[in-house]
Amino acid sequence: MIIHDALYGRFELPSFLEGLLSTPEFRRLAEIRLININSPSLSTLADVRRYSHTLGTVRLALQNPLTNFGQDEYRALLASIIVHDAGTPAFAHLFEYQLHDRYEWDHERVVPDILQMRHHSDARTHQFFSARRLEFAKLCEKADIDFDIVLAILERRHTGAKLIFGSIDFDNLDNVTRMNWMLGNRFDIQPILDLAASLGANASPNLLLPESQSSNLAHWAKLRRMAYEVIVFDELTVSGQAVLSEVIADALSDDTLALEDWFYTDAELISVLRASSASAKTKLERDFFGRLPRLRMIAQLDFSEHPAFNLSIIQLNQMIKRFLGENRVSRPYSYVLRDRGTFEKRIDAIDPSTGNGWSFGSRSDSLIFYGFGGGSGRTLVPKKLGAEFIEWLARVAC
Repeated sequence: MIIHDALYGRFELPSFLEGLLSTPEFRRLAEIRLININSPSLSTLADVRRYSHTLGTVRLALQNPLTNFGQDEYRALLASIIVHDAGTPAFAHLFEYQLHDRYEWDHERVVPDILQMRHHSDARTHQFFSARRLEFAKLCEKADIDFDIVLAILERRHTGAKLIFGSIDFDNLDNVTRMNWMLGNRFDIQPILDLAASLGANASPNLLLPESQSSNLAHWAKLRRMAYEVIVFDELTVSGQAVLSEVIADALSDDTLALEDWFYTDAELISVLRASSASAKTKLERDFFGRLPRLRMIAQLDFSEHPAFNLSIIQLNQMIKRFLGENRVSRPYSYVLRDRGTFEKRIDAIDPSTGNGWSFGSRSDSLIFYGFGGGSGRTLVPKKLGAEFIEWLARVAC
């Protein structure tokens, strides 16, 4: 099969993977956004789906000779990539943050359960996508792909897992590159291809990567920060996230949504939420599909002894809403981002030619608070009010 991709151009997919592309486990990703929201200001990026990202991840894996892997491992690794995002919920991390806070649910950890039909109380007859039941395990056997190795990779019992779930891997190489390209940034893609070709894994805890790749890592790190500086601080993008997050949280609280509902597509989730209550319908039609609430407050707090770091995301959202109310912000919405490596990552690697360990960068660690809403009795400057919130939170949380 020939794939035509905006980033990598024309490339050929190995024939043994073709059947896997027809499975509902993979096809569902065509209805799940790469980023968390259908942002009006990041319109092109908001249209990108996990489906194309997954194919891009396969393309980067094909760049690598994978000399440490036998033929069965090679075939299983590529199959694992095809299905590695199958557990991504509707609106990606936006729904997942809610599920994680309540149930400690993780979209990567659920994939082995999906493939072994343990993801749902009625998994054997469950219609996973478009009235279709699961097929991936059966088609792996038909394609002569060792399903036990696939499971071992996805359960992180095989060294190949480092190339999909590592601090830098085929997955986040494509993710960072694709986000930047769809944001309109144009850059040399060759350093990303070189990094993909150089990644390796063995029984050692750290990734295998030649230290000579440090300049290419710097290129990747710059692209990563460029993308997230836009996505994290774009007012309309986060405003939409704040509204939809609140509607999802309310639906989980009143049992309109349950943990098992993560498999909805983006459109299915919106449909369920619209019908869940008059309040949800109003919030969606007025504040999500209509005029998005205005940014009233924003603050970023680097990791410190501040009591905010001892509170849950749910508690922090409650604090923001309370603070906005005290400042007479009407129809308030809150949003909190826990940055654990969002902007910067630390990479620990072993140079395969020397056996020496080396590292690159450091992990960012911060909290970002947002408040949105309508009018107030005084002029609100978002950053100034954010600074006031940090001081207020320190007093109240203690």
